[in-house]
Amino acid sequence: MASERFVRHANIMSVLTTLARVSGLLRDKIASYYLGVGTEWGAFWMGFMLPNLFRRIFGEGALTAAVVPAYTRLRETQGQAAADKLASTICSFLVVVLGAITVIGEAVLLPLALQESFTPANRLAFWMMAIMLPYCSLVCLVAILSAIHTVHERFIMQSLVPGVMNLVFPLAAGLSVWLWGASYPIEKRIFWAAGAVLVAGVIQVAMMLPGLHAAGVRVRPTLRWAGSGLREVLVPMVPIMLAMVAIQIGTYLDGQIAWWLSPDGHDGVKTVTLWGYQFTLPMQAGALAKLSIAQRIYQLPVGIFGVALATAVFPLLSKAVVENDTPEFKRLLVAGLRKVLFLALPCSAGMILIAHPLITLVYSGKYTTPADVDRAWWAAMWYCAGIVFFELQMVLMRAYYAQRDTLTPAKIAALMVGVSMSLNLLLIWPLAEGGIAAATSINSCLQCLILLLIMRRRLGGLDLHGMGKHVLRIALVTLLMALIGAAVIYTRGWWFEPIAKMLGLAGSQRPLMLRAALELPLQVGVCGVVFVVAVRLLKMPELYDVPMVGRILGKYLRR
Repeated sequence: MASERFVRHANIMSVLTTLARVSGLLRDKIASYYLGVGTEWGAFWMGFMLPNLFRRIFGEGALTAAVVPAYTRLRETQGQAAADKLASTICSFLVVVLGAITVIGEAVLLPLALQESFTPANRLAFWMMAIMLPYCSLVCLVAILSAIHTVHERFIMQSLVPGVMNLVFPLAAGLSVWLWGASYPIEKRIFWAAGAVLVAGVIQVAMMLPGLHAAGVRVRPTLRWAGSGLREVLVPMVPIMLAMVAIQIGTYLDGQIAWWLSPDGHDGVKTVTLWGYQFTLPMQAGALAKLSIAQRIYQLPVGIFGVALATAVFPLLSKAVVENDTPEFKRLLVAGLRKVLFLALPCSAGMILIAHPLITLVYSGKYTTPADVDRAWWAAMWYCAGIVFFELQMVLMRAYYAQRDTLTPAKIAALMVGVSMSLNLLLIWPLAEGGIAAATSINSCLQCLILLLIMRRRLGGLDLHGMGKHVLRIALVTLLMALIGAAVIYTRGWWFEPIAKMLGLAGSQRPLMLRAALELPLQVGVCGVVFVVAVRLLKMPELYDVPMVGRILGKYLRR
């Protein structure tokens, strides 16, 4: 029943996350219309990556992984009052520490943003960092409050909270244009977007509080940290931080490579001189902007399925460890891995097929050319190839954290930083932005293998009987789905050209948008039907756990 419960909770989160991610794509559509996907958008992402780095290290990474087991143990053994004290202390500690870091960061960033000797693009990037740095405290606080929601098996609000950014951000992007007209320059519009990030953070924190109160949780500001269990969180948090720093610094450095090894970081110059040697930069202008688009595409299924499943199974794994129930721990972990493989493999293939029309529909516009779309799709394709590994890694790392083993993932992540950087610098020359994406996917694959092998040895096996057959079946389904989806792409001239001719469309942009608008739902529909029919014929019971599918078609499928 525990397995069924975490799948049910994961499905709830998946459905709500789907709504948030779809609204996120609408947000990006509006933002790209007003802000483009060029150097200015890249400068915005240089700033936005900074709070995201802190969120993943402190909020969703180190603190969350350390808080959930400690909070669960206190709640199970000492009652809700002790758990409330720990939650209050952790939130207060987080605000104090990140507030101090923000003050120090602003003291460094503001002088750099005002330095006239820097190029305009670099100054704009420093301004974006300075404006959005306070969002670090807000987004990490939201992550901790979401973790507490998870322990109480409340998943709705934390899935809806990201939607706030999807409302506030495009409103700010368009507001300046509505006030000052279309001639208002993009480099000024981007400041409005950065300010909207802070507004969204305040609203997100406020949204989390009523749910905690309804669950009987009382979180209050406090500086009395003694005897709260803070040490129990901080001691295991340090190695988790090292692991997350290694992982997220690698991601952050990906962005830095995209900025500094493209003309964006060199005032538009394609050829630069370094240490007396002159060489041509491997990427074109706007590389970071294209990379950010590609990340949005592959994170769509990862957020909908991978994050939801890992988040839902984590408290149950922690509870099994507290109760010293190793068989239940192994059963939950294997069940989580099976669910990931069942959805992630076809998702990888499906996202590769729909990435180009999806990017065309979302990002094509006044400031975005077909060449920009092609570059973003190229990077997205390499990211999407690694979706299965990104999702497996999430579940495996939660298993280690539930066992209060934070050192092993830290060592593995630290080891892989050098591998990732080497792959980046090797692959960007032949693959440009796609090289950074490919390096990320390869790195995640290697980490999954290492984590799985160590966990299997630790538990004396994982009872993976039937897993090979399970993988083979879903691989066959994925191959069939990919072949039929590819056929839709290669035969689109037969069905698209008559439609475009009938509508009398001319020019370059409108037919592309029409083709994407027709191809995207056609691909999703065809691949979805092939997936459901093939899985049904193979009699794979995981089909009934797919969000929405099991509920909508359950009665029919069980006949």
